[in-house]
Formats: sequence, C-alpha cells, structure tokens
Amino acid sequence: MGIMRKMVNMDNIRDYISDFFGFIKKATTAVQTVDAIRERLDSEGFLELDMNEPWTLNASRKYYLTPYPSMLVGFTIGSGESLRKGVKMIAAHTDSPGFRIKPSPEVNSQGMLTLNVERYGGPILNTWFDRPLSIAGRIAVKSDEVLKPKVIHLDIQRPILIIPNLAIHMNNEVNKGVEIKVQKEMQPILTQLIEDEIKENYLLDLVAEEAGVACEDILDMDLNVYCSEEGILVGAKEEFISCPRIDDLSMVYTAMEALVESKQKDGISMVAFMDNEEIGSRTRQGADSVMLGTILERVLTGTEQEFTRQVMNSFVISADGAHGLHPNYSEKTDITNKPVMNRGIAIKISGNRSYASEVETIAAFQQLCDRAGVKYQKFVNHSDQPGGTTLGPLLSKYLPIHVVDVGVPMLAMHSTRELMGKQDFLDSIEIFRTFFQLEE
Repeated sequence: MGIMRKMVNMDNIRDYISDFFGFIKKATTAVQTVDAIRERLDSEGFLELDMNEPWTLNASRKYYLTPYPSMLVGFTIGSGESLRKGVKMIAAHTDSPGFRIKPSPEVNSQGMLTLNVERYGGPILNTWFDRPLSIAGRIAVKSDEVLKPKVIHLDIQRPILIIPNLAIHMNNEVNKGVEIKVQKEMQPILTQLIEDEIKENYLLDLVAEEAGVACEDILDMDLNVYCSEEGILVGAKEEFISCPRIDDLSMVYTAMEALVESKQKDGISMVAFMDNEEIGSRTRQGADSVMLGTILERVLTGTEQEFTRQVMNSFVISADGAHGLHPNYSEKTDITNKPVMNRGIAIKISGNRSYASEVETIAAFQQLCDRAGVKYQKFVNHSDQPGGTTLGPLLSKYLPIHVVDVGVPMLAMHSTRELMGKQDFLDSIEIFRTFFQLEE
C-alpha cells in the first residue's frame, strides 16, 4: 500500500497480548464478556448510565450503559459542541458459537452423568471433542418482587466437562468424514456417580453451591458450555494468536482498548457491543433491533431533523472476523482477493450487500489505515462459496449511517480455537485508536 508501519514498543506488544489472553479467560459467554468490559471501563473512570433514569451528559466525560446483560454501549464526549456532532462508532458482537445447556439436563448412563445440550450458532462440532470445557451464564433465583427475580452471573472457571471422541477402532470411518449428531454425540461428561450419590438435579446442586444460594431458590438457568483453554502464541516467530472466541472478542477487545486509550478533543466516540450475531441478531440485544437507535437518540440532542443530520454525519466500523487464506484450501478463496494473516486488516465487500461496505466508506477506511500507518486488504467471497453476514447491514437497516465492514483475517473460524495474526491484532488497536482521535 506504500505506507510505513509505525514502530511499536515491544513491551506494549507483550502487555496487549497477555491482557487479551486475560480478557478471553474472563469473557467466556456474552454475559461474562460484558462483565469483563464493565470492569475495564469502571477502572478507567467511565460513568454508568441507566436506561430507566434521565441522563445529564457533559463534555469531556466518559459513559457506558448495559441495557441488557449481554449488550454494552460505551462512549466518550469531547469538549465544546460535541453533542451536536456526529458519532464515530465501532460495532462488534459478544457471542460465539457453542452449546447451551437444556433444562433438566442430566443423562445417566451406567453411572456416567452427561448433560443434554443444544447447538448455539454454527460451531465446528469435531473441534469440541477432547477439550477441557466449563460452564458460565446466568441463574434466576427467588425474590420478593414476583416480576423481578434476582439474577446471578455465574462462571465456574474450571474444567468440569469433556466430550470424549469415540475410539477409531469403534468408528473406523471417522477420518473419511462422518456426520456428527449433536443430540447423541455432543453430550459432555460432567461426572461419574457412585452408588449412593443423588442422580437427579446434580447440575442444579453444583450451581447452587457455586453461586452460594439454596438449591430450592433457583427458578431457572441460562448456562452455556465454553472451552476453558487459554490463549497462546504459536508459529516459529510467535506470529500467530491461537485462542478460543477470537470471533468476535478480538474486535471487542481492540475496540474497547482504543476507546479507553484515545485522546479525542471533539465529537463523540462510541463502541456498541451486541449479542446474538451468531444466530441472526433478531433479539432485543442484537443488532436487528431498535435499541441502538434509541440509545443514539438519547445521546444526541436536538430535534428529529437534527438527529437525522447527526446520524447521517456519523460513521460506523462494523468489526467482525474475516476469512483468511488457508494454505491447504486456497481454492476456497476468491481468485484475486485473498487476505493473508499479518498483512493487514480486511475490508469486507459483497455485491449482494451481506456486508455494508460501499465505495465511499471503503475509501474512507483506506485513508484511515494510511493515517494510522498500517496495512489493509480486501475480502470478497469466492463466487461459488457464499459466506455469512454481519452487523453492518443490520445497522444500516435502522439508521441512515455510513458503515464499513472490516475484520482481522482468521483461520478456523467457529472452531473451539481460532487463529489470527498477531500483527493484525495490534494493527486493529492502532486503526481504531486513530479513528476515535480523528478531528473532522
């Protein structure tokens, strides 16, 4: 691209990587991800807003709100007339593909207790075998207000589950590609029972003990299975990051850090982290809802006509993972647009508008990368290999706003462990920080 990369302090690189791995360890489900973001923003002096209370927003202040447990919007306000101007926003999603535990989940087979689960999103099923797994989510317990039960966030944070493979001697076709049935084959083993042990409500008892509540007070549970492995650097030069939930927590983390670190003088910088992208976003906390528009109306001031003008003067970076070139399956990529890891963040483009990028927003992002001193690439799906969609088109559906879809090139997307380039990860922070500090 004819640009020079900025020199990055090696200590800062190590700090970012280790901090990201620590974030991933906390951000195990969408709810726990929001909890981890809140912890970070609280430590940086962000003030929490309540959707049920009136707001008084002031220049040169930092705010966040969590309208729902798995959705968070954070923003900083510059000085002067910032509230009359547009918004620079980065949007990403908090959820990842995996498994949700069903009600009454215990299945006892000869004393081996497994859990009945259902698929969430589109995980690569065979990557979940033989991994240390754990449980996180929310539980609802009795309260004095009938319509407002007490909700407790719970993360067991230790490997208590595993889904063993069937030995090849009993499944000798496995290496030829065998269909995996979720209902039968993806039930994780929780424990081995002894003869006099209670066999019903074992998980309920375990959760009650972990949460410090009485078993009979638990009304319902919304719990998910997650991979409890930690992130590591791999490659001969440690140039790659191998980690659970890179899609899309890498973009959540880099946007969060950019917002915290940016030193803006004017305008409004915002991050919007929404849930349920992996299942279509059609929830109140997803991008296919009116919630983000409602929040923007409360942040921006003026008449309806003024609000429309402000939104049309705003710019959104929709940040989600992009498919990188796989060296063993190069035929799966487009013949001329092949993003390679560690060669720049990918601008995602689609003729059928499964991505929201348009010529002016693509050009704007290219200029942003040039300003930040980092590289970029372009991603288009193989014409015979349709891909998925992301947040950008849904945001455009509700708001007349400029949007570009981008993401770090990845391999093994939707695996329990995904892979991205270390340099792309660091470049994302630099791009997003530069974006928030632009003075227009």
